[in-house]
Amino acid sequence: MGLTPKNEHGKSNVVPMFQTGDYFFHRGIEAYRKNHLHRAIKLFERAVKITNTEPVFHVQLAAVLSEIGEYERSNEILQNVLDEKKENVDECFFFMANNYAYLGLFEKAERMVMRYLESNPDDRFTEDAKDLLELLHFEREEEDDWDELEDDEDELIAQHERARSLLRKGEIEASIPLLQTIILEHPTYWAAHNHLAEALFRLGDESAFEICESVLEQDQGNLFTIANLALFYMKNGDAKKAETFIRSLRRVYPLDGDHYVKVAETLCAVGEYQLAYERLKDLGRWELELRPELLFSYGVALHNLGEPGRARSIFKRAAELGSKQAKITMKRHLRGELDTDQIHYDIWVD
Repeated sequence: MGLTPKNEHGKSNVVPMFQTGDYFFHRGIEAYRKNHLHRAIKLFERAVKITNTEPVFHVQLAAVLSEIGEYERSNEILQNVLDEKKENVDECFFFMANNYAYLGLFEKAERMVMRYLESNPDDRFTEDAKDLLELLHFEREEEDDWDELEDDEDELIAQHERARSLLRKGEIEASIPLLQTIILEHPTYWAAHNHLAEALFRLGDESAFEICESVLEQDQGNLFTIANLALFYMKNGDAKKAETFIRSLRRVYPLDGDHYVKVAETLCAVGEYQLAYERLKDLGRWELELRPELLFSYGVALHNLGEPGRARSIFKRAAELGSKQAKITMKRHLRGELDTDQIHYDIWVD
């Protein structure tokens, strides 16, 4: 058996396998094959850190970043590989073209895919590159056709956002003419109908119910309308009528973020605390902290499920972040009222 060579200090010159870039690269490949993408990224990053001169490590890292939607960072890595140009890495142009396409930067994507095809007329990605180029030509033509329509849509969204902002600030009467104008110009823009119904209800105008019924006749299953009706009837003390709409909310798990939040906070507001807790905890603390009133609703659900200690901690944090309801609740806590009284969540805070 041969002896392991030693250095001048009498220590082994052999580098342990777990300290090599190859080791982390191959572990990254295994994680990627199991679809553990975030773990794969960490392993590829480790491989790159240890063996920075291996282009394949960088390209693989960029590829996985692209799969999780980090297109800009992926392109930065690919551009660095191209700048180094230590070997034939023209496939970076193809990967960058895909990233630019996902970002909607079709002109840049087209330039990149053309550079790839010029350098690699017969390569493993050539057919895919040709398909991508054809798709990009189509997108560029479509983009021109839609420019004018997009301008109108941008103005509509801006108008609606102004109305929503007024509602959030409690300037209810000021929001109504804006919402009525949007509905007049865009009769099937249901979001404006729903916010108009909310504004009218908050002013005590029962025509809010008629607006909701009209929306459901034309757009059956409109989630925001169902949530509004659950709230309207519950606030009017008609739990029996509210139950029909609450039952619908119990069954849905929307993929859209705004819809998911609307269902979760509505369930909390109507007293469905267990379901509200289950929905809200899935959002994660960082997302809840972006919306202090929503964080407060999470605390309300916990308090009413028998966890006042955890709830107090959340109320304190929500108050620090600016939640009006949380600030009022913390004042009640200082007066010794928090543990004995049931705490409610109100979606509409004036």
